[in-house]
Amino acid sequence: RAAPVAEPTSAAALGALNLATGEWHRAVIEKLGLARLAWPALKRAGDIAGRLDGVPCFAAAGDHQCALAGVLLEEGELSINISTGSQVAAIASTFRPAEHQTRPYFDGRFLKTVTHIPAGRALNALLRLLSELGGEGDPWPRIEAAARQVERTDLRADIAFFAGACGTRGSIENLHEGNLTIGHLFRAVYDSMARNYQSCAGRIADAEPWRRLVFSGGLALRSQLLRRLIVERFDLPCRLAPAAEDSLLGLLLVALVSSGRYPTLERATAAVRVSLPAREGSPP
Repeated sequence: RAAPVAEPTSAAALGALNLATGEWHRAVIEKLGLARLAWPALKRAGDIAGRLDGVPCFAAAGDHQCALAGVLLEEGELSINISTGSQVAAIASTFRPAEHQTRPYFDGRFLKTVTHIPAGRALNALLRLLSELGGEGDPWPRIEAAARQVERTDLRADIAFFAGACGTRGSIENLHEGNLTIGHLFRAVYDSMARNYQSCAGRIADAEPWRRLVFSGGLALRSQLLRRLIVERFDLPCRLAPAAEDSLLGLLLVALVSSGRYPTLERATAAVRVSLPAREGSPP
């Protein structure tokens, strides 16, 4: 048996972690009337939290942080994760408050991030509308093919159908007979998404520019067109996440640190990177 512990990447989700010190924010906890609670001790990744039948156990790490570790994110890269939900994120070596979320990361570093960017959930809302008349099979290959046939469109779309980083109301504008097609609609949707990522990335930008984009998430890996439109806006090279299950790969990296194989996540990342096939280059 052992007292509960928390790793900072997970503990921050409770909203009472002092990011400047890496400790519980006692002043805030006191004001919230929660000082009488027994807050768990903070343990870093790799610190033993307890043992089960002699087997060492470690504190749980944050899922967002594990996912970004699993894409082998480096300082100087911008992560664009596009799935049901969506985020942009970059690693920072120091904590500087700004108009974005800051979350603890491994090795005493931080993540600058903007979350809740419209993505798969909003696209599924459009798909439900379009599929009310029925149809069989996976519609996404047909949608992607139709959108790729449209070089440009004057139809305008905003997929902020749910409250998030880009607003609370979506819209489809400038409809006319010539652009009322699946291809024009989803080309406009992808254009809108690319603008959103560029805008949200501006909130976490530093004076030093990024050198590369890193795409992860099912939607990002599936849609070449969406990746191309994003790359064109940023005018940067890109690479894809090395594995579809980025969170599991991130946990492997944390395990390599916890087992003592590597002293830091950064060193573990460098070692794993050389064993994985490169997926570099801008999309066609």
